[in-house]
Amino acid sequence: MEFVVLSAALLIPSLYLVLTLGSVQAAVFAADTIARDAARIHAVAPDQVAAAQRTQQHTAMILEDFQLSGTDVVQISCSETPCSTPGGMVTAEVRIPVPVPGLGPILGETGPVTVGAAHAVQVDQYRAAG
Repeated sequence: MEFVVLSAALLIPSLYLVLTLGSVQAAVFAADTIARDAARIHAVAPDQVAAAQRTQQHTAMILEDFQLSGTDVVQISCSETPCSTPGGMVTAEVRIPVPVPGLGPILGETGPVTVGAAHAVQVDQYRAAG
């Protein structure tokens, strides 16, 4: 009897910890993927409006794949204007709030943890200016 009670007392928090760490790790993977791809999209696209739209669509797809919610999680900064200027640098910074499993009604959908990632891409110096 004591073994069952002790096992349940240790197993339930351990299982919850594994679920929470899994959610955080999924958000880390998503943030890294979004940052890398968003920087690349803006570095190669001659039309910045189309690049922003493509980044938004790609971000929504990645967040859906990792079962995360969030909007406006990407911030793009460029060393040159427009972003695709040859030799310039494009940096994408991503911040994703991570929900805590089972505590959504108490903490809200965002939760107390936010993960982030950043990626910088240099625009090809020898590309034709667009």
